[in-house]
Amino acid sequence: MSDLEIPWIVGFVDGEGCFFIGINARKQSKFGFTVLPEFVVVQHERDIQILYALKAYWGFGTVCRNHGDRFCYKVRGLEPLLYTIVPFFEKHPLKTKKNVDFLKFRDGLLLIEKTEHLTIDGLLKLDKIRLEMNRGLSIPRQQLFLVDGELVMKKI
Repeated sequence: MSDLEIPWIVGFVDGEGCFFIGINARKQSKFGFTVLPEFVVVQHERDIQILYALKAYWGFGTVCRNHGDRFCYKVRGLEPLLYTIVPFFEKHPLKTKKNVDFLKFRDGLLLIEKTEHLTIDGLLKLDKIRLEMNRGLSIPRQQLFLVDGELVMKKI
């Protein structure tokens, strides 16, 4: 366990964290797409020690280069996200509108836990949740559409 304090973690994640659900093309998947939920905190390399402190606090996740001189602490996988990260932020809520993204992230994880994402309707429902998150991002958004019985990703 690291010596990070809970209120500090909450404030830090409020400012530097991101809850994200990726839906990526993957031919080997049932409908041609795979789902990747993740919790990420990014910092300049000069502050990489704080990312390792978060990893030590939770006892899992990875620290890796994000891009350029930025590194990130990243947690993937349903089990650590749903059974550790989610309960932490339910018990210690974020104070900014990032809490809205967190709640949508949690809803998406619960959908995945019930394996609803393995149906077309469930994957479309998860995509709707995903598109309601992180609305301040400047990257082009893409949405899943059902066209002639097949899922396709199109820019919106």
